[in-house]
Amino acid sequence: AANRDFDNTLGGINFSYGQYLTNTLMWALRQSVNYSNPDVGGTQWNGSTKLAFDQHFGGTSALKPFVGANIGGVYGDSVRDTWSAGLEGGVKYYVQPRTFIYAMAEYGWFFRHARSLDDRFKDGQVTWGLGVGFNF
Repeated sequence: AANRDFDNTLGGINFSYGQYLTNTLMWALRQSVNYSNPDVGGTQWNGSTKLAFDQHFGGTSALKPFVGANIGGVYGDSVRDTWSAGLEGGVKYYVQPRTFIYAMAEYGWFFRHARSLDDRFKDGQVTWGLGVGFNF
């Protein structure tokens, strides 16, 4: 995204690789990279790396809702490098046998040490995404 003068920009990309452990349980490694270049403040890069486990429902239907959890790290210029955990849910819709579109949302929270995990739950944030996926 950018303003009309192209001097205030932002963008990001997310990548996920996963594998089904059973017909309905999947693990995934997720990587995100985000960039912002506001007209004041300078260029900033941020990212996250997370391991997720999702339980899918819907059997052989083209519509597959899922719920899960993730844990990983958040790092970058405008965030304090820290651990994170989250609860997530969403839906995949298979438009072809190996191609799907998805929508998902996550409630995640940050913690520096394991002992502060439950203290930080109320200070979480909601993130969401839309995308296209492929099964190989």
